[in-house]
Amino acid sequence: MKAVKKMISLGILTAFIMMIMTGCGASDTQNSAELNFQLSNSPSTIDAQEVADTTSAMVVKFFTSTLYEYNSNRELVPGLAESYDVSSDGLTVTYHLKDDLKWSNAKPLTADDFVCAFQRIADPATKSGAIYLITDCCMIANSAKISIGELPVSELGVSAPDKKTFVIKLEQPCPYINSLISLTCFSPCSREFFNSCSGSYASSADTMLSCGAYVMDRYEPLASQIHLSPNKYYYKGNDITSGVNLQVVGDAQQAMMCYETGMLDVIRITGELADLAKDDTHLKVFSTAQIYRLDINHSTNKALKNLNIRKALAKSIDRQSIAANVIRSGYSALERVVPEKFYTQTDGKDFAADQKQYEDQMGYDTSAAANYWSKGLKELGTDSAELEFVYASSQSKVAEPIAKQLEDNLKGLKLKLTPLPDKEWLRRISLGDQYDIILASWVPDFVDPTALFTTCLGTGNNNLYFNEQFNELYNKSQSLSGAQRDEILHQLESIILDDAALIPLFNGEQRYLVADGVSGLQVTPTGVEIVISGLRKERK
Repeated sequence: MKAVKKMISLGILTAFIMMIMTGCGASDTQNSAELNFQLSNSPSTIDAQEVADTTSAMVVKFFTSTLYEYNSNRELVPGLAESYDVSSDGLTVTYHLKDDLKWSNAKPLTADDFVCAFQRIADPATKSGAIYLITDCCMIANSAKISIGELPVSELGVSAPDKKTFVIKLEQPCPYINSLISLTCFSPCSREFFNSCSGSYASSADTMLSCGAYVMDRYEPLASQIHLSPNKYYYKGNDITSGVNLQVVGDAQQAMMCYETGMLDVIRITGELADLAKDDTHLKVFSTAQIYRLDINHSTNKALKNLNIRKALAKSIDRQSIAANVIRSGYSALERVVPEKFYTQTDGKDFAADQKQYEDQMGYDTSAAANYWSKGLKELGTDSAELEFVYASSQSKVAEPIAKQLEDNLKGLKLKLTPLPDKEWLRRISLGDQYDIILASWVPDFVDPTALFTTCLGTGNNNLYFNEQFNELYNKSQSLSGAQRDEILHQLESIILDDAALIPLFNGEQRYLVADGVSGLQVTPTGVEIVISGLRKERK
């Protein structure tokens, strides 16, 4: 009997190991000297100008470069550009390319390749998910009209007066433009190569050129494995990892097993796995600007128009407790709009280093909350208030303890909890008048405080908030730079928090387990993309 059990156990163990190897994408081509990096799902595209999700951005970042890039110290530095100039009115930005740039097919990389890329983003035929970046975030001349077909792409405000000069014409100044164009979608596109693909561009490894650290040499749509080799024409040189295997392992437990058996070198972990690994010396934790907050309808609910009611809500939430005991690994408490280690001021200091600066406005204080609540109800002529609290069904674990704290700390408050499917939740967020308070998540596209302030701007914003002083200062900030602009950015954040225009809750962290021999893993301050140029695995 024991012998039978032993044979069965060996059979189960063998099957288990085979399952792990299959799930980890083990193959005859796997090389221990190459970096084996987990993807949680397959990229939806490898066309840089079509990228609209983080997985695709991560994959494409391995074989592309941009004019400006973030380095392994989270500093924004020249990439394919050598330098840039801005006109006195802030409306013309001129980039000067580095010498002798080449594509992975050895052909010259020129300024027209950037013209082609930007035109493809603007072209409605591309159906780029990044089009709002040039119509709304940094308004490139004529982009809005081109995006709806009113003008041809040739009228976009980009040009290449010579092979090394790329010029952008803006409709209004954009002080954060270098951070914006560091995004993967703004990598160049060879017009000649694109046309030669006859409609099959970026559909396979053979229909994709590289200007980044690696060249894609094995890829099929929805494949579980992608392989990349060093690009010998990379502008920084090719003294990098001998190759990269990007392996799709969607199950967290399976990814952990693949890591422990040495078949994956880098995996991202969350939840219980992150808790278990909190003391592991191989754990790397990166702060990001992935934000949870409460957005407030300032238009249709009488109670929420009252400042004291909003202040009471803000001070009734024990963020620290929820972060530590409910969300646990992955998020930390946030008492201001801008998280720590996101934006560096002109003087080199962290804009939000003092996370307790607005504790009077946002810090947990049940006594102060009760006083604000009592004042607010008195001003409204009532002894109670009913609010609808909307959130995505997937956020119930976070939303329910928030709701309980609010009702426990504010006597007379009745919350109607409305969990929704993600699609409907997103629709409600965008409309602004179909909720009272909503648990919103926000990830800025570029590294600038204004990327976190925009929902409080004007009269058409998500939460229907209007503050004339805020609007004036925000518009003023767009035409300034340096210390003067930093000061206005602080004033803008103060207005939001003094007015309880929204209620910040938590900001996200990304946690990775990184094997011995791997160094240089970093994510951009937003957390949207990883930094490729410094990522290394020791050669064996």
